[in-house]
Amino acid sequence: MPDSHLLASADAATLALVAYGELTAFERMATNASTALDLDDTVTLSRLASHSFSHFEELSARISDSGQDVIELCRLFEPTFSVLAERTRPRDWHESLMKGFVFDGIMNDFYRMAADKLDEPAHSLAIAVLDDTRASDYVRNRLTADVAEDTQLASRLALWGRKLVAETLGRARQMLTGPVLGIEEDLVVEAIPAVTANHSRRMSALGLVA
Repeated sequence: MPDSHLLASADAATLALVAYGELTAFERMATNASTALDLDDTVTLSRLASHSFSHFEELSARISDSGQDVIELCRLFEPTFSVLAERTRPRDWHESLMKGFVFDGIMNDFYRMAADKLDEPAHSLAIAVLDDTRASDYVRNRLTADVAEDTQLASRLALWGRKLVAETLGRARQMLTGPVLGIEEDLVVEAIPAVTANHSRRMSALGLVA
């Protein structure tokens, strides 16, 4: 049985990927909180941002306890996240909410694939983080209400969602099969239909066509 206090390099990198995802979610929700027009949204998004940062801290502590540097590991994924951010700049608050909904939903499916290879207790920690649906539940409820009242918004977000899914799938595939994680490309390709089906169900829950 592996020493529970040690993490293999690949395992630490996987936890760092999930941690970086939580960090980007924190940054995005904090920005959305600061630009929300309604105080209820500001408070809710601020709370959700704090949850994401708490997840980041939990994952960071696990990595640090193993003697590895979480910041250095996160930097391995920074270029891919940065390119994706540059190519998917939202034009307004609703597009930013949609970006988080699409990006986090798709990436979480892929994170689970990577997390399946983790030993305990790293596996349970990663899954517990990924099982936290508070942010996606809020965005789903918030967008569903607004889309139902505004057909132009619905059309615009549906189109935006299609761009987001194409960009996210491409970057996720590149990152998972790259030298840091080294997941076999065939496995990633085989997972894409299920990932896109999950995305379609999430879009349907908003009242939008993927």
